[in-house]
Amino acid sequence: MSEVEIKKAICNWCKGECGVLVHVKDGRLIKATEDPDFPEKVWPRTSGCSRLRAVREWFYHPDRVNYPLKRAGERGSGKWQQISWEQALDEVADGLKKVIAQYGPEALSFTMGTAYKQENPLMTRFFALLNNPLNFASATNVCFWPRSMVANAIVGMFPNFSIRPSTKCIVWLGAEPLVSRPGPALAMRQALKNGAKLIVMDPRRTMSASMAHVWIQLRPGTDAAVLMGMVNVIIEEKLYDAEFVEKWCYGFEQLKERAKEYPPEVVEKISDVPADQIREAARVYAANRPGAMLEGMGIEELTSNAEVLHARWILAAIVGNLDVEGGEELTGPDPNILTLREMEPKVGFKPEVMAKQLGADRFRFLAYPGQSLISANMAKVWPRLPWQGIISHGPMMWRAILTGEPYPVRATITVASNPLLTLPNTKLIYKALKSLDLYVVVDYWRTPSAELADYILPPASWMERPMLWDFQGYDCWIKAGETSVPPSVPGLYEHKVEYEIWRELAIRMGYGDYYPWKNLEEHFDERLKPIGYTHKDYVNKVRCSWKGGHYKKYEKVGFATTTGKAELVSTVMEKTGYDPLPHYEESAETPVSQPELAKEFPYVLITGGRIRYYLHSDFRQIDSVRKLYPHPLVQINPVTAAKLGIKDGDWVWIETLRGRVRQKAALFDGLKPDVVHAEHGWWFPELPGEDPWLHGLWESNINVCLDDDPDVCNPLTGAFPMRTALCKIYKVKSY
Repeated sequence: MSEVEIKKAICNWCKGECGVLVHVKDGRLIKATEDPDFPEKVWPRTSGCSRLRAVREWFYHPDRVNYPLKRAGERGSGKWQQISWEQALDEVADGLKKVIAQYGPEALSFTMGTAYKQENPLMTRFFALLNNPLNFASATNVCFWPRSMVANAIVGMFPNFSIRPSTKCIVWLGAEPLVSRPGPALAMRQALKNGAKLIVMDPRRTMSASMAHVWIQLRPGTDAAVLMGMVNVIIEEKLYDAEFVEKWCYGFEQLKERAKEYPPEVVEKISDVPADQIREAARVYAANRPGAMLEGMGIEELTSNAEVLHARWILAAIVGNLDVEGGEELTGPDPNILTLREMEPKVGFKPEVMAKQLGADRFRFLAYPGQSLISANMAKVWPRLPWQGIISHGPMMWRAILTGEPYPVRATITVASNPLLTLPNTKLIYKALKSLDLYVVVDYWRTPSAELADYILPPASWMERPMLWDFQGYDCWIKAGETSVPPSVPGLYEHKVEYEIWRELAIRMGYGDYYPWKNLEEHFDERLKPIGYTHKDYVNKVRCSWKGGHYKKYEKVGFATTTGKAELVSTVMEKTGYDPLPHYEESAETPVSQPELAKEFPYVLITGGRIRYYLHSDFRQIDSVRKLYPHPLVQINPVTAAKLGIKDGDWVWIETLRGRVRQKAALFDGLKPDVVHAEHGWWFPELPGEDPWLHGLWESNINVCLDDDPDVCNPLTGAFPMRTALCKIYKVKSY
């Protein structure tokens, strides 16, 4: 009998990218445990993770897609035929060729999620080779790209969660790391033990808010006004770093004039935050340096996210928190390995092609016009970083599919995402997916979105593929994991590493030379050549490294911006036709902007708070995890619930102008009486998969109730409103 092998892997089931040990016997997964030799000083222990404990249950789940599937009936009928990988890839490639021949390469589109983060650039390379303008829809419009793009524009680099034990002031902006970000959560606990101050800005009393020295419970969507109020206080009371501002900030005098519009008393009327609390937060932040902020999707899912993020970076700049230890550390990529930009062959993005990108004419900062300026600036200081911000506007993709304007979009590939569950305006997305000529899904499960596909291709999980993780060059962490379990076992399953899917399609489309590495490990071997390691060697001898610790680099090279300084006044925003300074603007659907509508829909709906046990819409099919959190919950203030005759645990309807869904009431006094919070990502894998069931898509999916109309999206970043909508709540009569 063979012995148990221990493999060193990196789990990507959350933001932690934790090092784990995978126990394997005779090629079969037994369990996964924490790696005690992984640097615990940065990442927390994983032994309490319910997802990791369920790794074997997840891997061998009877509902997992184990072979390529082809639709055998009408779209959405739930009828599938198992086919070989050769047939699947041949037919998908032929389908793509037909669409390109009839409509042009811009008729292709894709959606993507976070499960294969390390391989996204190798995926977008495929579309770039086809001269596609990278038309895609994903949560990227409200996750990571807004905060990275604005940081790139204002200070020339996005820091990857740079809170350290030496940080003296921590500010959470719409984020709850104690639930969703294990690295920053551990760093916060260490910093607080060392005397750091914690400021939390969130409409909900999160666990972090309960620990905060200052909890700013603002009216949803007014974050930009509150932050500009803090800027006002710091300037008026001369709490800023005058020397740093003089030498390294551009546009301070203009900022002073704009900040005069936001005295705390004015901001109090906008945000419901007491003026004295705004002053307190500003003073605490300015007095306790170095300080670092961490923004989450609670900020990015606001239609004012560009303005909020701009104000956030202004605060960091004027108090001198940029590129100092424990502050906003602008580390950049590992200096010793090849970045994705340096890997051959290089694939360029042609300006005439990118001009066709959906949203490029309207959301100019988001798309090619703005990002080409940002990339040119960043190349002056960070020439090794990949091209920045090649991103389209997702809501315009769905509309192009349905209307053919500005041109037809007829084929979509969904990769590790579930757009019917993770993006707003579910009804419109459903219509778009149903109308496609070709819809291909690369996913582990027959999700509601996958049930509408023509083909489902099963990818390898993190246990079945190697990993070399560097946060796409935004940080100099390098973490490596090996393939622990074979991705294909005859008679049991045939999964395929995502890189190999793109490579095989590229070969069939005539672009095989642009994927010269036969597998992902060869690709990693080449990236590691400068330090003399193969990927296997790196896993066994290094495993995890950080090459940071070099600060105030701007003193030698400046900031990666147009002016070489931290741009309080953004030249990129100005050149693309936007206000170069942050301002406050009321969201499109609030009691203030639509008082008549608020008479019928009197409550402000916020959504999307993370659930510790789940990863977005995944893991609800895993029994051991589902038992820990079986039902979708909507948080309601007890005063509001009593007024409406709702008791804790009652099923209630949540209704907006777009539709209604039902969730279970959870009475919670950490919300103001006029605000409710609904969970996202809910579907019911145990329900039938065929249309119209789609595994309970329409039951509790809060995105049915939300809007994505381009007219109400942020004009810079294209962010759609997922944190401010008017709703009404009432008890389900029978269930």
